[in-house]
Amino acid sequence: MGIVDCPACGMPRFFNFAIKWGDNGTIVSRVSPAFRLVLVESALLEDIYRRIETAIGASIRHVVFEAERAASAATIGSLMPDWLINRVLRNRVAMHPASRFLQLLARMAGLADAHTIFYHVFRGSLARVRNEFNREIFAAMVVGAFERMEGVVYDHDWIELGGELFLFINPAREKPEIAGRMKPEIVKPLPGQRGLDLCRRCGFPAALGHLRWDIPNAVITDTRRGVRMSFVENYAFSAVFRELISELGEEIVPIIVDASSEYTLRSIEETGFFSAGQDRAGRYADYLALLPIYGYGNPVHTELSGESFAVTMENPYSVLMLAGQLGAVYEAVEGHPGSVAIDDRDPRRVRISVGT
Repeated sequence: MGIVDCPACGMPRFFNFAIKWGDNGTIVSRVSPAFRLVLVESALLEDIYRRIETAIGASIRHVVFEAERAASAATIGSLMPDWLINRVLRNRVAMHPASRFLQLLARMAGLADAHTIFYHVFRGSLARVRNEFNREIFAAMVVGAFERMEGVVYDHDWIELGGELFLFINPAREKPEIAGRMKPEIVKPLPGQRGLDLCRRCGFPAALGHLRWDIPNAVITDTRRGVRMSFVENYAFSAVFRELISELGEEIVPIIVDASSEYTLRSIEETGFFSAGQDRAGRYADYLALLPIYGYGNPVHTELSGESFAVTMENPYSVLMLAGQLGAVYEAVEGHPGSVAIDDRDPRRVRISVGT
């Protein structure tokens, strides 16, 4: 990785100027703290959405695409003020380096390796894409970003030619009706006092020292398990779930929670996360300590008694995803599934309990 490595910890210097880990369970942009990221297994989103589709017997891909498109546009808006977009970026000369910068960010975040073949501002582009973490979600991210920067409504097509994959972004007349309901809800996080062990030079958490970057190929690997990881914005989760609840009712909530729980439990079992001989309280504590590192939120209070387990989380990245994760941890620790209850009257401070 050459010059982009931190001389102190060996991690990419990207984190020194682009994002930071807060003391409140969040990972945010240094430019705009409203832009929040989470670190996830690259297969997570596809797995969760597929499990939901199997449970309800219908596709939700149109909802996912529009949520990711809207979240991407909001992300660009949070990183760049309107005057910069209107006066500078919507300039044929400036848009080309801006596009290359976004491609660099995509590689650093473990999303995809994209290289522009041609780009005509306001009329579309063609890019060669490799190692995309999720094909349609990445396309939605690209479409949303260019729509926000150029003020043009776009659509996309994937083209396979000569063994290579190309993403074609082309102007569209209008967005689907559902797009109007996908605007992300950005909530200002609560402050926190959680101390993290961070590199003094670049601010990278010591607890993530097992990650390795292959930047040219846009791959981040958890070397302990050989699992690909990606940094993604955390707004689309909630938008997708909000729309599903609106369309299908509260009956969809346990389906979403179960999908998250099943994925997390499989991950815990495959990795042997808990050490042999570790006591019950220590197992819960070890898992909760990872949540702020991944940007999932700040566990500020834990209750453990009998066969019940409850956590008060500040700044949760997704209440339903977290509920499923904690349900999975409970099952892994206790040896049997529990009933999950959620108190999310305050979206910035929620209580999730699991028990018999």
